[in-house]
Amino acid sequence: MASDLVNVFALHTRLAVMYEQKSSSSPAINSIWRAYVEEPDVYTDPANEFWGLAFTRRKDSTLRAELIGPSLQPRLLQSVKGDTYWGVEFRAHVVIDGASKENILGETVDLGVDGELFDILGRRYGVPEYEGLEAFVGRLLNDGAITSRDDVSRSLAGDVGGYSPRCWQRHIRWVTGLSRKQIQQLERARAAFFLLQSGYSASSAAAAAGYADQAHMTRSLRLLRSETPAQIIARHVAG
Repeated sequence: MASDLVNVFALHTRLAVMYEQKSSSSPAINSIWRAYVEEPDVYTDPANEFWGLAFTRRKDSTLRAELIGPSLQPRLLQSVKGDTYWGVEFRAHVVIDGASKENILGETVDLGVDGELFDILGRRYGVPEYEGLEAFVGRLLNDGAITSRDDVSRSLAGDVGGYSPRCWQRHIRWVTGLSRKQIQQLERARAAFFLLQSGYSASSAAAAAGYADQAHMTRSLRLLRSETPAQIIARHVAG
């Protein structure tokens, strides 16, 4: 993903949400994002291996903080007119101190906000603004509230030395909440999505992303993104 990538989504044929997403120099962060809702709508958040923290400032200026678990199924998200959302998406190898990601798989957990403060597993922090998210993640790492497991990061990248395959299997599931195979399926679907958005035909995208055939890719995208290749291509052309 290119740095400072900005996306504006047209949902249900009308401009509904202004959405910005950017990458980060931190190896613990997959992306930082923010959104402002101009019209209420329901949209789909694709399945992915990442987890994160999300914050909302409502129209009445009250705040909400949520812990978002990884997911093997798409989630429907409801946007509220006038609300502002921002957050950070962590990489799969980042561990939450005192929590199992298997227990929050597919879940969104309300962390509770008291004024400008919120609790994350017994630790209290001020709600960070969008511009301060990278520094906030650095503080979480320094405090030990989250930990980057570099051994798992290397293993997911292909370095599987040091443990037996069975040990790696258990270790990866403990850290990420998912199996290596599940993560690979999510990565492959994401690669296919970007290829289709980039102008690849369905058959070319399936081959380039490593699917057995086009039908295999179609089943995967339906399951993990609630979209078919034709829908992704048509939306890209329309945009």
